[in-house]
Amino acid sequence: MKTFYSLLTIFFVAVTFSACSTTASGDEEDSSNNENQLFSKKTGMETYTCKGAYAGKSINIYYHIPDGSIKNMPVQIIMHGMDRNGDKYRDDWKDLADQYGFIVLAPQFSEDDFSENAYQRGNVLNESGEFVPQDSMTYPIISEVFHYFIENSGSQATKYNIYGHSAGAQFVHRYLLFNKTPEVDRAIAANAGWYTIPTDTIDYPYGIGQSADQIGTDVAAYYQKNLIILLGDADTLRTESLNQSKKADAQGLTRLERGKKFFEFCKADAASRDTPFLWEKKLVEGVGHSDSKMAPSAAKLLYGDK
Repeated sequence: MKTFYSLLTIFFVAVTFSACSTTASGDEEDSSNNENQLFSKKTGMETYTCKGAYAGKSINIYYHIPDGSIKNMPVQIIMHGMDRNGDKYRDDWKDLADQYGFIVLAPQFSEDDFSENAYQRGNVLNESGEFVPQDSMTYPIISEVFHYFIENSGSQATKYNIYGHSAGAQFVHRYLLFNKTPEVDRAIAANAGWYTIPTDTIDYPYGIGQSADQIGTDVAAYYQKNLIILLGDADTLRTESLNQSKKADAQGLTRLERGKKFFEFCKADAASRDTPFLWEKKLVEGVGHSDSKMAPSAAKLLYGDK
């Protein structure tokens, strides 16, 4: 009888320990991709607590991991738009991830913790109008999220691709401009509403103003990164969400026009500096301001025909 109660006690302790040690969100698809406690589902969400300048702020990481060995799968980071809906962006890319065999990480920057300035503009210029050191910008969080995934998933990736649509594209093109980004392999900025043009004749955020002197902006290095400006050729509506200020309209009246002008300015500027220019501009026929419709073209550009 004593042996029976001892075994019963061990059973309940084991069940209780198992229930208490699960921290991943359990609301979606199971997966056997890895045996780690975190990122153990095929589709799910984990919460990352930031370090450094944003210590204590939380980022929900919506993810999708295709079937198979996680070890050598490419990692694709997806930056959401102004609606702060990382889950929706993750879902836009799930089938593409399964088709091409890459991992989706869609970090969500909540409005409670990250203002428009902190997200779209990376907190390059703080609320007091002062340029901040790179480690006080929002951009280092992306590397933190990437390493958090690597440390807790079994992935051995050393680089990642990054894609942003709309406000996410604003984040991506400034992320590459104001940071060294050695872990970024390829980047796509899709249908950005407006741009930071790399000229010191225009003040930040529409140009780089004094940023080269104050935070060491390296425009030549920017042009040598693998960036695709991806534009829907039907993204021509001047909707309420579009920045229609005089400074934004000086870049063009629509997202399509602004993207084309931004690319051509940068291409000409690189030539005038005698600097290699590795960017590409691609148009998606018949598509307006829609991440779900831009995503297939973006995935094909990054991962080829499959």
